Amino acid sequence: MLVQLTSLDPIWTLFTIIGILTLFGKKKKDEKEDGETGEASTPTPASTSNFPTTSTPIQAPPVQASSPTPPNRSPVNTSSSYQPPRNWPSPPQGDEDSSLSRLLQSLLKDMPSDANSMSSEQPRAFTTEGLSEWVPPRATPTSRPMVIVPGGKKGTEPDKPTAALPPLAPPVRSTKPPEPVEQTAKEAFQPKLEKQVREDAPKRPSPPKVSQSFDHIFELTQGNLDSPGLVVVNGAQGSGKTTLCSGLASSFLKQGSPCMFVTYDKAPGALREQMKKIGADPSEAESQYRFLLVDGFSAQSDSFSFEPYYVEKAFDFDSIQDALVKNSSMFIGEKTKILFDSIDPVVAKVASKDFVKRLSETLDKLRDSNVTLVLTVDLSKAPKDVVKWLEDTASCVIDLDKDDSDPNGRELKVRKLNGSASKLDTETFEIDSSKGLVFVK
Repeated sequence: MLVQLTSLDPIWTLFTIIGILTLFGKKKKDEKEDGETGEASTPTPASTSNFPTTSTPIQAPPVQASSPTPPNRSPVNTSSSYQPPRNWPSPPQGDEDSSLSRLLQSLLKDMPSDANSMSSEQPRAFTTEGLSEWVPPRATPTSRPMVIVPGGKKGTEPDKPTAALPPLAPPVRSTKPPEPVEQTAKEAFQPKLEKQVREDAPKRPSPPKVSQSFDHIFELTQGNLDSPGLVVVNGAQGSGKTTLCSGLASSFLKQGSPCMFVTYDKAPGALREQMKKIGADPSEAESQYRFLLVDGFSAQSDSFSFEPYYVEKAFDFDSIQDALVKNSSMFIGEKTKILFDSIDPVVAKVASKDFVKRLSETLDKLRDSNVTLVLTVDLSKAPKDVVKWLEDTASCVIDLDKDDSDPNGRELKVRKLNGSASKLDTETFEIDSSKGLVFVK
C-alpha cells in the first residue's frame, strides 16, 4: 500500500493520508466509548494539542500563465497551500497518539523528497488552472520567475539558472503626435489623394471653340490690306500661307476689288481646286476678267504654260515686273490687289542686292497704280539684307506659325502695323479643308 501511495501525486497522497488517519481515529474512539459504558461518567479532559503537522515541503508544479500544464514542478509549503479543518475531533492520546505519529512519519519518509524523481507524466484529471485567479498577460516578461520556498519566503528557483532578462519597461502611454508631424504626413499624402481624385472624377468636356469669320483678318490689319503698299506674310512651309492668300482673294472679290494671284508654289489647276473646296470658286470672276491667275510655277521647270497669264522666265525680274505691271494696268483707277505666293524661289536664285533693287523699282510702279502687293516668304531662309529690307519697307508684317500644343492649330501674329511695331495679341486659327482659314477662340 505504501508503494501505491508514493506513486501518486503529492497533493493526492496528502488527501489520502488524512482520510486514512480520520477513519482510523474514529474507529479507535468508538471502541473506547464501548469499553467505558459501565464506568462513571467523569469527563476526561481532552488534549488541547492540535493534529500534528509537519513542515516537510511537498513539491508542487509551478503555475505559469503562458502554459496550461507546466513542464516542471516547484516546492509548495503545506502550511500555506492547505490547512486542515479546526473542528476535527481530537486525536487519541497515549499509545494511539504515538502509533499514529509513527505511522504518519513512516509514510512521509517513504515519499520522494524531490518532485523531479517522480514520473514526469501528470494525470490528465489534474490541472493547475484553478489554483489562482486569472492574470492577464504582461506587456513585458518578469525579470526572474518567482517561487515559494519553505518558510513562506519568496525567492528565485535555486535549481534552475535563468537567463538575465531586461528590466521592466515603463508602461507605454499613447500620446498624440505633435502637430507639425501630423501636418507633414497630411502634406505627404495630399498630392496622391488629389491625383486619385482627379483620375476618378469624370472628365469635363472641353469648352467648345468659337469660330470667327475670315474677315477678322481685316480687323487685325486695320486697313493695311486695303491701302497701297507692301504687306509681308512670313511663315514656314505648311504654316498656312497659301490658304491665307486663297481666303484673301475670295474676300477681295466679294468686296468688288479686282485681284491677281501669282502662284509659284502650286500649279494653277491645283490652286483652283483648292479654292473651290473652300467655297471661293474663281471661275466666274475669271470669265469677267476680275480675277487673273498668273502661272509662275510652270516656268520654274522650263515647261510650257497653258494659262493665258504667265511669267515667261521665273527667275528674271524683268519678266516678273512685266507680268505684274502690265497685267495690273487692266484695272486702272481701281484698288487692285496682287497676291504673290511665294517669292522664296526668286530669293534663292537672285542675288540679294539685285533682288532688293529690282523689287524696290517694281513696288514704286505698283504704288503709282494704287496696288496693294501681298508677298509670302519664309524669312528664316532669306538673306539678312533681304529680310531687313522687307521688314523696313513693308507697312504690315504678319507672322504665321504652327501651334505646338495642337497639331492642327496655327497661330497668327500681326507684328507690324502702319510702319511701326504692333501690340496686338497672338490669334489662333485652324485650317479647315471645307472652310479654309478659320479663326477660333
